[in-house]
Amino acid sequence: MSTLTEMPCEIIISVLRELDDVRFLLPSLLTCHYVYSCFKQNPGVAVDILQRQIHLAIIPYSVAVLEATRLDPRYDTDVYELLGTLYTEPSKFTERLRTMPVPLLARMGHVYELIHTFATEFASSAWTHLSTDQESEVAGSLVLSPSEYIRFLRNFYRVELYFCLFRSAPNTPFREQLFFFNQPPWETEQVACVHDFLELKLSKASYDVLAHDVELGELEIDYITAGDNQFRQLWLSQGVDFTHKLTSESSYDDKKSLLKSAFGGQKADLYDKLIEPLETDLDDHTPLSGYTEKDLAAEFTPMEGQDTDKGPFEAWRVTFNPLPPSAWVMLTNNSGLRERAYVLWDLDRIEKYGLLKLFDNAPKDSELQHTPNDYDEMNESFKERSEICRKGGSGHWSKNDESRIVWSK
Repeated sequence: MSTLTEMPCEIIISVLRELDDVRFLLPSLLTCHYVYSCFKQNPGVAVDILQRQIHLAIIPYSVAVLEATRLDPRYDTDVYELLGTLYTEPSKFTERLRTMPVPLLARMGHVYELIHTFATEFASSAWTHLSTDQESEVAGSLVLSPSEYIRFLRNFYRVELYFCLFRSAPNTPFREQLFFFNQPPWETEQVACVHDFLELKLSKASYDVLAHDVELGELEIDYITAGDNQFRQLWLSQGVDFTHKLTSESSYDDKKSLLKSAFGGQKADLYDKLIEPLETDLDDHTPLSGYTEKDLAAEFTPMEGQDTDKGPFEAWRVTFNPLPPSAWVMLTNNSGLRERAYVLWDLDRIEKYGLLKLFDNAPKDSELQHTPNDYDEMNESFKERSEICRKGGSGHWSKNDESRIVWSK
């Protein structure tokens, strides 16, 4: 029986090439010197694995996110060059793979797996909402089409790229507007959908700590306001790795430590940017219904590799038809629609299940909405926890229950 070291290098490389995740390559290379030697003769196998793992259409975004974590955001030219390449020559990012060391490729594989997990969870959650809506014709389990899968992934990457570029950059609104330059509003609304989903994930994962911890109550950290919430924007700005760790962590103390670790860090307020209309839009009061498809096509010139499916456009147009350009993205009363990923479905699916009708009747509020009574209870909890803190208490507070409070001697 042949041993591993007696096998031809070609077989070893063929086996390595079948790995599902480029992160598995490094441990494989450490199994023995012979495997590592075979890899050194065929280093391109690492890129082959990554290209099997990550869809070709997503690789430019994957590389852009990696590059964004390594450039100095203080320099406008670096940001302009990265965004310009991504928008006009994305294939150049794909070409860079061949010169990247395995640890960087592994990092790209790690981020992809996190985004894949979040994207598929969002799609499934949105489909569940649609299936339970009144008069719904949606049935069966969700199987995303290839174009839908890419669309969901791409927009999670866009959000991650935004945070990587701008969380530690000086306040330069023009650069942030460049991020959305020539991106049609229905695609910006896709980014808004992902923002809301990630905020909901973070909100649920942090609620127990923020609503009950004495120290964080003393700081009066708002744990229920959606969108315009500076602490949530700070935590979202830390990226998908941070959000995934928070949502995966079960320990109360570890969650608190993770949340506190971001204090003093930099943030990029994506919500604020999404609700801020472009200056050029403010003087145009023409409703969307006054624009023809030809008008919109002329204003938003398609870029290389841009999504051509009409589903997102049709869903967006029906929703915003009576509104002017300054109100074409991120309206508060469309929260329920964004929760249903309404601008992320293919036209075939929209027509098959009559989704435009469902969108028209979808609840306006999302799970992130709260009542005035919720705010009263939050503010009362701030007062009670602050009083406990001044008396030397710490730990977990609950209304009318101080059994888990730890008192200093």
